Amino acid sequence: MEDAEFDHHAQRYDEELAQGLRLTGEGKEFFAEGRVTWMRRRWLKAPWTANSILDFGCGTGGSCDPLGREFGGSYVGVDPSMASLEEARRLYNGSGATFFTESGKVEDSTMDLAFTNGVFHHIPPDQRAACLREIWRTLTPGGRFAFWENNRWNPIVHWVMARVPFDADAQMLFPFQARAMLREAGFEIEGTDFAFVFPAALKGLRWLEPLLAKLPFGGQYLVIARKPKGTANCDQNGNC
Repeated sequence: MEDAEFDHHAQRYDEELAQGLRLTGEGKEFFAEGRVTWMRRRWLKAPWTANSILDFGCGTGGSCDPLGREFGGSYVGVDPSMASLEEARRLYNGSGATFFTESGKVEDSTMDLAFTNGVFHHIPPDQRAACLREIWRTLTPGGRFAFWENNRWNPIVHWVMARVPFDADAQMLFPFQARAMLREAGFEIEGTDFAFVFPAALKGLRWLEPLLAKLPFGGQYLVIARKPKGTANCDQNGNC
C-alpha cells in the first residue's frame, strides 16, 4: 500500500465520499453497517465469533464499530496513511481499538477475521500479492477473510467513483480476478456475493437482495475466503 496516498484526503474523507454516494440516497454508515450485517447473516453466522479482527486499509476507521458490535472481537486497524489514523484515533478514542501504519506490527496467526473494503483497487497490481501475504500471515489457521470490492460490472459504480476525488487512481478488479488472486495467495474460496442493488428510493425492494446475491447487479461484491486449517504462514507456492 502506498504510504501517504490518503493523507491529504483524511480530513475531507466523509465529504468526498458523500459526493459519490449522493446518487444512492444513503450515507457511509448505511454501507458500513450493511457490509457487516451481510457477512453475519450469509456467511459468518452466530455462534461464530472473532476474538480478534484485522481491518486492512481501515482509513479513518468507519468499520470499527460495526465489526466490533457484530463479532465482539478486539479490533486492529492498519492503514499507511498517518493522517487517516490520527482521525481514526480521535474518533474511536476509548473504544479499545488499535491502529497501526504497518501490518508487520500485527503478530503472526493472531487474527480470526480479516476484513478489507474498497482497498485493493488503490493498491498497484504488482503490490497486491505482498499485501495478501501479510493478511495471510496475521490470520489464524481456519481464519476468515472478508474481501469487499466495488463491482466493476456495475455502470452506476463507475459513475459514483468518478465523483469521489480519492478514487481517481482506482484500478478495479472483476470478481474472477479477486478470486484468482486470493487462490494464488493460498486462500480457499468459500463463496462470492453481490450486495447493495437498490438505492434508498427503492428500499422497499431490498428484501429481494439475498435472492439476487449471485447475480452481478450490486454495487459491491464480497468474496469470503479462508486460511486452511493446519497451514503454516506460507502460501501454496511456498512463499513464507
